[in-house]
Formats: sequence, C-alpha cells, structure tokens
Amino acid sequence: MTTDERPPADEELTGSVELPLTYDQLALVETGHDNPTFALYLELDGPLVEDAFSTALRQTLTECGCLRVTLGGNGQELRQRTGTGHVSGPDVIDASTSADADTLVAAWISRELDRTMDVTTGPLYVHTLFRLPHGRFGWFQRYHRLVNDEPGMAAIVRATAETYEAARTAPPRRVNWPFTSPSALLASDARYRESAAWLDDRCYWEELLAGVPKAEELFDQIPEQKDSRYENISVGGVAARLARRSGGGTAAVLLAALALYRQSLTGVDDVLLGFRERGTTMPVRVTLAPHFTFDAVTRQLGLQLRRSRRRRFLSTTDAAAIGQDWCPLAGEVREPLGVERIGNCAVAVVKRWGATGERASIAVDDGDGTWSVEAHGPADLQRFVRILTAALESPDGLLAGVEVLSAGERGVLVPVRGGRGVGVRVLPEILAGGVGVDRGRWRFRVVGWRCRMGSWMSCRRGGRGC
Repeated sequence: MTTDERPPADEELTGSVELPLTYDQLALVETGHDNPTFALYLELDGPLVEDAFSTALRQTLTECGCLRVTLGGNGQELRQRTGTGHVSGPDVIDASTSADADTLVAAWISRELDRTMDVTTGPLYVHTLFRLPHGRFGWFQRYHRLVNDEPGMAAIVRATAETYEAARTAPPRRVNWPFTSPSALLASDARYRESAAWLDDRCYWEELLAGVPKAEELFDQIPEQKDSRYENISVGGVAARLARRSGGGTAAVLLAALALYRQSLTGVDDVLLGFRERGTTMPVRVTLAPHFTFDAVTRQLGLQLRRSRRRRFLSTTDAAAIGQDWCPLAGEVREPLGVERIGNCAVAVVKRWGATGERASIAVDDGDGTWSVEAHGPADLQRFVRILTAALESPDGLLAGVEVLSAGERGVLVPVRGGRGVGVRVLPEILAGGVGVDRGRWRFRVVGWRCRMGSWMSCRRGGRGC
C-alpha cells in the first residue's frame, strides 16, 4: 500500500475508474477470513490543537488513494472503483467528563471491533478521536485489509503528524508522500507476473516446501482466545547477540523459539511456520534435532530469511502449491510506529488488534533488552515464554536440554512408573515358570518348536523336510 516516492496526480485523485483487484486483494478474498480487519489505539498526551489535527488527518486520508475506493461487481467477480469513496472522520467522542473514561473508550472500541465491515457498502476504515480527562486524547483507527495494511497504517500516522507539524510552520514545508495508487499497484503486479522473477520465485518456494510433512495439530488442546494476551519478558543482550550472529535479526530468534514451541506440541522435527513482515505472510521451514543448539537454529533461520526476503510469496498461487493449511502458527516482529510526537503531544501505542488469518500467532515488540509478547488465538503464551526463556539461558546448549514442561506437567509425568518388578531370573527359571503356568500348552509349544527345528535341519541337509 506504500511507496517511497510521491506519484504524479492520476485518475484515482481526479476521477473514477474501475479496476480489477490486485493479487494481494484476491488472496484475501479467496482465503475468506471471518474478520479481515486490523486496528490501532494511540494515546496523545499533551497540548493538541484538535481542529488542526482533524484537518491534517482528513488531508492525509483524502490523498491516500487506496482508501478512496468502493468495491462491487457482478456474480463472483469483485472489482474496485477508485476515486469514489467518501472521506470520513475523524469522529470525535467527548469522554473528558466521564468518571471512568478508560472503560467508556474500551466499551466503544469493543463494539466497533465486533461490527462487520461490508466491502460493498463501506466504509472500509474508521478514525475516531476521544477527548480524555486532563487534556489527553485517544486516537482509534481501524481498516479493512482490502484497502490498507499495517505498514500503510503506520504511514498514515506519520503523514498526519508531518502534515499537522507543517501547518504550524511558515511557509508550510512539503510532506513526504508515502502512498501509491491502486492503478500503480496493478501495473507493478502485471510487470512482475510477466518477468522471469516470478518463475524464479515459484521455483524457490516449491523447492523450499517440497515434502513438507503434515503435522498432527494439537492446538485443539488450547482453548481459542478472543482477546490477545500480553507479557513482557527480559531477554537481555543474549537475544540481541543471537539476532546479529544469525543475520536474520530478531525474527530469527523469534522463529527459532516458535519452532521449538510447535515441536513441543506436535513432536514433529520438520517444522513449517508463517512469518508476517510488512503486511504479508511467507512460509519458513526449519529442521530440529536433539543435538542442535538454539544458536545453530537461529543461524539456520537467519540464512533462510535472507534468501526468502529477496523473493515474493503470492498467497493465491504459492500457498496452494503447498497443498495444506500451511500456516497454523505464525510469528511477527512489529516495526516501530516511527512517530513519538505529534506537535507537542507525546504518542504512545496502547493496543493493537490484528486479523492475521492464522489459527495462532505470536507477535513481539523488541525493546531495549525487553520483548513485549502478544499472543492471539489458541497460542499458549506461557509455554512459549517458558521455552524462549530456557533457550536464551543456554543458547549453546543442546535442544534436548531445553525445558518445555511446566511444573504441573512435570509433576504429573515424573512420578509415573512401570509395573512392579519381578527381580532377576536366569533362563531355566523363566522356562520352569512358564511350565508351571500351563503345562499342557507349554508341552505343545515345545513339541511344535522341535518339529520346526527338525524340518529346518532336514532342509539344511537336503532332506525331505523342505
């Protein structure tokens, strides 16, 4: 949804034109997610000129062509018409005099998140500004993935901050344009599909995913969680050193821990994961063995990430080639928002909501020696954190020594013993014991054994026993 340069004015800004969906949009439609939306809530602490902020946001939304589309079509073919969407927002809700403003805001956001965004009627995005006590503001935004993605959302925040700041200067400085148009995205898709790079990428993914085992899923043992769960853990400098040595960054460390987590649930050593980066999910495959170290796994993943990041993964075609629900567990390293202040207001990310389409997902915000870990769906956050912590405590130790059991699980398993022992007995005692149990059956077995031995010996001598 974003680009680094401002394109010239095109039909999306000057008129209406009907276009087919891009490949990313088609992938979203064909996968049929129940709630393909994502959202963000920011708190603005400090003096904010409300009218100037609303004007800056409306200007940003107006110039973002991907948001000014309407969708429709005949039968099963969904198409987009650009330049027809009405720019809305931000709506303003005054909670400044509420005795419990946080509860009021949380209840409103919960209702909004439960509301289905109809792709044919719209709108496909929402912006709401909450007036909070003590001069604070809350900024909630929600988008449908057909019109925006996480990098695009961060770009809208940055562009709004820059436009707000530019309006306070004389003369106003030019704001960097971070967006591209739907027609430019379609042209880029067409060039890619007609190039040799598309075939090279397909071959790469087919080779990487060849022979992927169908792992037995044990996520049904973990109840589905509607709300996300959070936990902050101290990873110190160990995670940073592993990230640098791997060449894959924080993602390599996160995926290595996710691979151990999934292996602890399925018992399968050939692990397939999904990794979300810049709004898209690509497959990652890793092989585990008891004699590997956690450091070695991060290096294995770092090498693969460097190779895969040079490729493009198309969900509509490449995921189908895998032949299974390839992404039951996904990880994501969130990029920083890139905005610390809007004017004189400090900006803090309070909460994010995402619909990644995976059954379970774990995302991290990498701080200075601290990871903020967020789990969605039936992911067992406590188990993942326990495995990550144990692996970071001894990254050069064998994977066989990484503790994956909780205290409760170990308490159940460790006392289990086999049947009562019978002591040590020599072969004559064992035979005599068998005769004592059933003398008739024992005699029949001995005679039969002798007959078979006789036939075999006769065969060896060339006799008729053969």
